[in-house]
Amino acid sequence: MVDDVPRRRNNIRDVRDDRRNRNTARHEKRPDAREQRSRGAFDEEEFIKTGNFRALPRAYQRERPGKKGNNSAMLADSDYVGDDKDIRDGGFRAISQEYQSRGPPRKVFHRRTDEFPERPRSLVQAPRAVPYTTPASQFVYGISACMAALRCSRRRLYKLYIYQAEDQELSPDKKALRKLALSKNVAVKIAFANWNRLLDQMSAGRPHQGCVLEVSPLPQLPVQNFRPVSSPEADHFSLELGAQSREEALVNTTNNTVDINNSSRKRYPLVILLDGIVDPGNLGAIIRSAYYLGADAIVLAGRNSAEITPVVVKTSAGAAELMTLLHVRNEVDFIRRSKDNGWRFYAAAAPGKGSTPTYIDPADFGHEGPVTQAPSVIMMGSEGTGLSPHILSQADAIVGIPGAKISPELGAESDPARVDSLNVSVATALLINTFLQVPVSWTKKEDTRVW
Repeated sequence: MVDDVPRRRNNIRDVRDDRRNRNTARHEKRPDAREQRSRGAFDEEEFIKTGNFRALPRAYQRERPGKKGNNSAMLADSDYVGDDKDIRDGGFRAISQEYQSRGPPRKVFHRRTDEFPERPRSLVQAPRAVPYTTPASQFVYGISACMAALRCSRRRLYKLYIYQAEDQELSPDKKALRKLALSKNVAVKIAFANWNRLLDQMSAGRPHQGCVLEVSPLPQLPVQNFRPVSSPEADHFSLELGAQSREEALVNTTNNTVDINNSSRKRYPLVILLDGIVDPGNLGAIIRSAYYLGADAIVLAGRNSAEITPVVVKTSAGAAELMTLLHVRNEVDFIRRSKDNGWRFYAAAAPGKGSTPTYIDPADFGHEGPVTQAPSVIMMGSEGTGLSPHILSQADAIVGIPGAKISPELGAESDPARVDSLNVSVATALLINTFLQVPVSWTKKEDTRVW
């Protein structure tokens, strides 16, 4: 029993020595992790634990600074630079020799000017659909039309779009338009690149000159009849308004007075009634002529008449923004009630074949024209068929402009070209000029002949 104790001790010692030798051999075969990282080899265990990938050549690696002895192992000359965060995250970024010489790119700051209010951009994604502020919004296009809408302020003004090419300054007209919009507290959008196509959609493919203004519809007051006018000295006349919804009242207002443009000469009001004018171009031209010559209001009658669209506003050169526009639903009732209040209605129509109309020289009017005797309404019919029979039958008199090539006996058959009438916009302008006796300006030209 005594001899077995040393033997057991020797066996235990041998087992311990064998285990120690095996562990030593195993550790000698596997290099230390730090030594492995210093050699630049791929450490699979470190990659699994930390996510750091170290398989770059030694020249592109550096030790983490902060410990003594590690600051000497800095980055060699290369195209890869990494900071402490890059080393911890195991990432790196490539920087060219040009970048190292010039330094990081500087942020470009744009100096705003009137010619370039915003930095021009070539890569701008425009919306796919036209942006509407309200379902009833309209888009007025063209510099003159947008300028008139901003100056008159009869509409609700939502947003102004101005297109600017990348290498083009804003024109003086666009700069003035932008400043006017900002003074009216209207949002201004400087559009670039693909926005030009969207502006084409807003203007329905018509020339917009790079300017589109989103606005509410123009006011059109519903009228039942005109009230009496006391004398030619009056500066306004009153209306009997028709029914309108709350939304319509917000757009049209409820003001039932119309100013009379009689500052130069005292007279009764002159109103133009349009029946069935379907061409937006003609309607815009009539509004322009009526505003320029001094008519006081325009009444739109007939269910088939053209609406006041941006095309009409563009054709009117902005006159529609300040012209008083009225609307009637029952034309006969409107005419009868207004006639009872002292108004006279004149129907513009060509004289019938074989008729013998009475021709009046405007010079014979002197100062006693129709508008000096009573408030007057000139009724103009459609381009093709003229005035409707139920409206024509209510007229106090029929007026017309005789053609120089047409004889009263034969009518249009006396003219080989069969030109029996004028364009409705031209005829309206001539009749307004005759009724209001607009004077013609005369400027004598200086004699520039060399003797």
